[in-house]
Amino acid sequence: MSMRMPIAVCLLLVVSCGIPKSQQAEPKPAATQTLNVVKESWTWNDHVGTRVITDGWNIRTTIGYEHIVDSLPNFYETLLKHYSTVFGELPYPRERLEVFLFADEPQWQQKVKELLGEEACQWEGLGRGGLTIDGTAVLFHLDRRGRSRATFRIAAHEGWHQYAEAVLQDCLPTWLDEGIGTWMEGFRIRRGELEFQPASNRDRLSTLRTIVASDRLSSLSSLLAAEPSELLAQSRGALLGYYAQLWAFTSFIMEYNDGQYRPALRNILLEAMHGQLREPVRHAGWLLAFTDTPDVMEEEYRTWITGYVRPGNTWR
Repeated sequence: MSMRMPIAVCLLLVVSCGIPKSQQAEPKPAATQTLNVVKESWTWNDHVGTRVITDGWNIRTTIGYEHIVDSLPNFYETLLKHYSTVFGELPYPRERLEVFLFADEPQWQQKVKELLGEEACQWEGLGRGGLTIDGTAVLFHLDRRGRSRATFRIAAHEGWHQYAEAVLQDCLPTWLDEGIGTWMEGFRIRRGELEFQPASNRDRLSTLRTIVASDRLSSLSSLLAAEPSELLAQSRGALLGYYAQLWAFTSFIMEYNDGQYRPALRNILLEAMHGQLREPVRHAGWLLAFTDTPDVMEEEYRTWITGYVRPGNTWR
């Protein structure tokens, strides 16, 4: 069992990844065009809530805002479609993914203690965020006055971890799993339609601008080798900076030179899906999965980042 501590505007936790080979089956085809939704009453520890079941998700929530509860099926099903298509076709999970979305932090803390026992105490001061434990997301509402934007950003980040754990036999390296998670956070809702826009992420962009302006951008080799737990021990700011840079590097992989490095990323995902993922053994490590000249890639990245954080980019 592996334990990771990511951040998606806040702190998150992922416990374990990958499904045993003995449980592998033929990938489930993409969901049907019709959105099938079942809503029913749900009670937990005397808190009355709602259970929402779709083709891909089993969501239990104590949030009382009806419009947020009603928006969950479309949001979560759109997430699955995005996860399974944005890197090229990938399978849908064989089973529904589990989500607990609580109305407030005290309820969330109770559930975390229920799942983690004595280990839950280290997450009592999490502040804003949620955990993914053995493939189940445990989140709480972060917004005020019936809004849901920050909450849904966390859900999109954590949903990726759930999806990756469900469909990949091998764990992705931490830097990539968390990088993709942060990359999934950006979205806008226009005319009722959810549009994924990775660059639409003010918190990550603001942190990244500060890092670049103060000349504290990590080298790619050190960024990919960093351990989130060690950074958290240093400070929360160090960990936030780490995830902002992972967001930037994933964006670079997807966008640079019309997607020059995108096929290499897809190859990593396919190898993980088939249980064949291995880190390159030479000193440059994972960078060699993308290029034979890591130094050149480093320079490309640094030049690209300078433009990426510059105010006034109209596409952002």
